[in-house]
Amino acid sequence: MKTKSRLLFLLCFALFIINPGLLYSQILDEQPGHAVSRTRFSETPFALSQPAKVNNPLITSLVAEVNADTLHKTLRQLQNWGSRCALNENHKDVAIWLMNKFLSYGYTDVKLDSFYTALNISNTYMDTSWQYNIVCTLHGSSAPDEIYVIGGHYDSFNFNDPYNDAPGVDDNGTGTAATLEMARVMAKMNFHPETTIQFMLFAAEEFGLLGSQYIAQKALLEEKDIRCMYAMDMISYNPDNLNEMVIDDYPNYEWAGHVAAEAIERYTDLSVSFGINLREGTDSYSFWYEGFPSLSCWEVSLCPYIHSPADTLGNCNVPYLTKITSGILAALTEQQFFPSPCNLTAHSTKADVTLRWKPTNNSHIIGYNIYRSDTTGSQYQKIFPTPVSDSIYHDLTVEPNKQYYYVLTTVNDSLQESGFSQEVTGVRYNFSDTLLVLANLKGSETTPDSIFAFYQAALNTIPFVWYDINATHKVNPVILSRYHSILWMSNTSYFEAMDNQAKQDVSDFIANGGNLLFAGFNPARFWMNSNVYPLKIPETELFHQFFKVDSVNRAYLCMMFRANAVFPGYDTLNVDTLKYMDLHYPGQIFNVEVFSPLPEANVIYRLDSKYNSNSNLGKMKNKPVGIEYMGDDFKSILLSFPLYYMDTSDAREFLHYVMTEKFNRPVGIEPTPLPEPFDLHIYPNPVTDACNVNFTLIKPGRVKLTLLSMQGQLLNTLIDSNLEQGSHWLHFKIGTQAPGLYQIMLQSNEGRVVRKIIKIR
Repeated sequence: MKTKSRLLFLLCFALFIINPGLLYSQILDEQPGHAVSRTRFSETPFALSQPAKVNNPLITSLVAEVNADTLHKTLRQLQNWGSRCALNENHKDVAIWLMNKFLSYGYTDVKLDSFYTALNISNTYMDTSWQYNIVCTLHGSSAPDEIYVIGGHYDSFNFNDPYNDAPGVDDNGTGTAATLEMARVMAKMNFHPETTIQFMLFAAEEFGLLGSQYIAQKALLEEKDIRCMYAMDMISYNPDNLNEMVIDDYPNYEWAGHVAAEAIERYTDLSVSFGINLREGTDSYSFWYEGFPSLSCWEVSLCPYIHSPADTLGNCNVPYLTKITSGILAALTEQQFFPSPCNLTAHSTKADVTLRWKPTNNSHIIGYNIYRSDTTGSQYQKIFPTPVSDSIYHDLTVEPNKQYYYVLTTVNDSLQESGFSQEVTGVRYNFSDTLLVLANLKGSETTPDSIFAFYQAALNTIPFVWYDINATHKVNPVILSRYHSILWMSNTSYFEAMDNQAKQDVSDFIANGGNLLFAGFNPARFWMNSNVYPLKIPETELFHQFFKVDSVNRAYLCMMFRANAVFPGYDTLNVDTLKYMDLHYPGQIFNVEVFSPLPEANVIYRLDSKYNSNSNLGKMKNKPVGIEYMGDDFKSILLSFPLYYMDTSDAREFLHYVMTEKFNRPVGIEPTPLPEPFDLHIYPNPVTDACNVNFTLIKPGRVKLTLLSMQGQLLNTLIDSNLEQGSHWLHFKIGTQAPGLYQIMLQSNEGRVVRKIIKIR
């Protein structure tokens, strides 16, 4: 490298030390003493409930060929390069040397996968150069399009002098050596896999996972069927000779880590734990980010010498490296004999729970076993006696409104089963007319009494059930399966964004003809976890599909004092003059998104501001803030502001209009005014099982006390007899009724009185 470029590198590096970015935070996380919480694989529900397996003699013979001396020799050769920094002049020479190693084992499909990139630290421009991934392909026989990737990065990095003194033996000569050793063993043993195995060594990982990002993004564009990616990064430091290693798994693909851990513990004496939490700091992250199942493997104690001249062979435990290499080789190879099921999904319908998964062409596989449980994570029971050959199954034996949990295994021609797939959940839909109210909240927050009281007043006679959604109290398919209509809201800008499971559950709700009204701040951020404006909504997003939104924009400080109705049947919604978000702007709100709807949607409200549209305070004036879609498949209404800030009577009229005219649901009966001194009290209320009903008669006579639905249907007669004047008390059990809103009605010669009662779990 030229002296000028080298000085620029060192200057940028000094800036990086002063102003650390992502890479530096990762380095800090890698240091010893970084507190982590780990879970032993043997203590997981997966380990305790999965089908028993026996070792395959062929895999045992492959594992026996992993050689400590060969690993030691490769590590020494890697160390002898002095530095493998991606900006060093020797970086292509290193790549060619690694490519030749694969060729020396007898592989013919080996290539340098080159890419041109800018290298920087902490977003400081340093240089652009060609970088070189090495890809060695062992083609599969019966399922060549199904791919398993094994590898790690080969570049090294050193704080002091990346060019001359960055041996990088543990980080990541060990992952490189392990990859080469697995390829050598498979070639020596003439192993022919059913699926394709690709050995990959990645460039420029230390500069932000650049090599693996390039390959993963290209694999996504080319629609490659990568069944799992195994990354190895720092797998030899173990001064205490502990028989332990660590796996990092990824959300939605925890099964991959569990399956690997089970094989590692069966073929070696290593025990596996989860939870080192360096997911974003290694190459498997690039593949997971693009939607491919992934995991990463680590040493039990992170090496204190990484990124320093002391990251040498002398600080590596080669016998320990040999065990880890053997275990990962066993996990990878076992996928050739009973691969784990991929992409299991559960779709809830009114008739059944429909399971779908990605099939395999692996010639060993004869079908799939389906397991079900009433409890998450355990107690799975096979629900079909013989393996299912299809990649779809309709579970017709489920009860309505009851949540079920499913896992899947593949079954091979020896009737052995794979490990369990990722668990999915489903429920059979059975709607009621009660409105479900969902409130978006942050952390462990619950709805303040003042907000609940507003919605209770606005809903008035509409029967509803209230449910707070936060980080610990999430929406689930059972809740959605019970209620035909949902009012979903966010009264502040601080809430938990929707996760993938919730998106699946809401998709099922919509697919079953549910009605959805969303009213609140930042709906685009809630549905898409995006805070970028203006934003064109991709067609694949639920926000696009459910609400027929083409694009969204926002001028944060634009003030709205009312939403003008622009579609027949709706009335103007005025901001309550006593409410505000800023003391200087009473009766006004801001932070309101505006929409451009698709042709099939109707604009129902436009933002009205007291300020000129040329000013920041009135910039979004007359832009759509409310749209509706009234299709034959489902119905949805979207408001980009909370009803809480609207005038109570306006909100009440809006909600009743929507429920009766748009969603075609009943809204109950009006409560009768209470004639003094005729009195009726219910406590506690809300109630879980039993409550007390107390009432006073001003005259003796015949009294009828009944429990009614919000539609006025008689559910139970509690009293129907002559009573004396004075106070009366009844202990009444409501535990047999489903959660929801009910009415207690008292009738006598003096009149009638109705009280609402809320039944909760």
